[in-house]
Amino acid sequence: MGFQFPLLLWLLLLIPLLVWVYWRRVQRGDASAHVLYPNLAQLAGIAEPRWKRHLSALLYGLALVLAIVALARPQATIPAPDNMATVIVTLDISLSMRAQDVEPSRIEVAKREAQNFVRALPDSAKVGLVSFAGYATLEVEPTTDHQRVIDQIELLQLARRTAIGDGLLESLKAIPKDDQGKPLGPSTVVLLSDGRTNSGVDPLEVTPFVKDMGVVVHTIGLGRRSNPNDPDPQWGSYWMQFDEETLRAIADSTGGQYYAAESAEALRQAYRNLGRVVGWKPQRTEVSGVFGLAAGLLLASSLLISNLRRRVI
Repeated sequence: MGFQFPLLLWLLLLIPLLVWVYWRRVQRGDASAHVLYPNLAQLAGIAEPRWKRHLSALLYGLALVLAIVALARPQATIPAPDNMATVIVTLDISLSMRAQDVEPSRIEVAKREAQNFVRALPDSAKVGLVSFAGYATLEVEPTTDHQRVIDQIELLQLARRTAIGDGLLESLKAIPKDDQGKPLGPSTVVLLSDGRTNSGVDPLEVTPFVKDMGVVVHTIGLGRRSNPNDPDPQWGSYWMQFDEETLRAIADSTGGQYYAAESAEALRQAYRNLGRVVGWKPQRTEVSGVFGLAAGLLLASSLLISNLRRRVI
């Protein structure tokens, strides 16, 4: 957090002085009640918890602190929608995605969580959809019509083989570019796969082009990690061999994050984490209004409590 007028914070040094004045007054035993009849003076000292006697003053002091902070015009960095952002959701639709180690199946969980991810993106972000098995297909060009992307995700069908590199290349082609071939705005690819490349170009040969374009690629590996002691050979031999090393290398080399999703909850959390950063940009915003409102509420509470405590005998 920063301040537009930080020198005004020096006024906070007055607070200890005010506390000292208040405490001296308490020690002198200044009356907190108006006694109209001296013979009943002892009633003015009706016992009450110490914290109640000082609550009004405490709230007043906090209100004063917040008011001074508000005068200094505090500013905070908060996420704001990036109107120039492009996000490409890239999904593996190879036959191994029908495996049920992630219930009800990898493909059903992948579809559902990808749809939720798209729903959470800022409305102004352009979202595209690429699918890949033995070859890659641009299902939806980048658009602000997020519902179109969500509907198309539901229609994806499985196919043979896995071409992660082709999926990555197709994602790069889909990103809107200027005359120099550079993205028109911040561009991100979120790629999910559960297998190893056995068709098309090597994905690690594509990453230099990704870096040159300035595109960030986040990768997700879906499925349980291979376990040679797994009693079910189907899960241990074919279905479970997703290429974690390659997915991690793609993310690391492009400034992205890699997530291993061995359950539906892990995949959900991965997309949630990405949803906090993808399509958003940090923006410095003045928050003095928040401090001013809090100061006003505390001041009103202080005056109300002080009025309720006033005793007239």
